Amino acid sequence: MAGPLKNQRGEANYFSTVVFIFITALLLAFIIDLFGIISTKQQLDHCADQMVKQIQLSGGTNAETDALFQFLCSQINGANNLSYSIDASYKSPPPGGMSRAIQLGTPFYITITGDAKLGGFWNFNLINIRIVSRGAGVSEHYWK
Repeated sequence: MAGPLKNQRGEANYFSTVVFIFITALLLAFIIDLFGIISTKQQLDHCADQMVKQIQLSGGTNAETDALFQFLCSQINGANNLSYSIDASYKSPPPGGMSRAIQLGTPFYITITGDAKLGGFWNFNLINIRIVSRGAGVSEHYWK
C-alpha cells in the first residue's frame, strides 16, 4: 500500500503556478508601497524638525513660517493634505509682523498631519493612512 509520502505524482498545474506568481507579485507591490509610506513619514519628521527650529528662532509664527512649510511640503512625495498646528501659550497682543508670538522660554508643540494611500502597483488607493509627525521646542525670542 502506497502512502501519501511515497506518491510521486506532481499535483501542481499551470493555473496554480500562475495564481501563486500573481499573489506573490501583489504582496511584493504592497511591501514596496509600504516602504514608500515609511519614507514619507521620515520626510514629515524632517519637516517637523525644521519647523521647530524656525519657530524657536523667530519666537512664533509669521508669513515666513508659512512659506517654509509650503516649501518643505513641496519636497515631500507620497502625502496629500498636509497641515500643521501649534499648541502653545501666545503673547497677546502679537507684535508687529507676527501672527502668533511665543515668549522666551515658553514650550510649544507642533503637529504635522498628512494623508497617504497604500495601493500597490496600480495605485488602487485601497487603504488610507493618516501620517502624523510631532515636534517640540522652546521659544528663544524675548518679546517686550
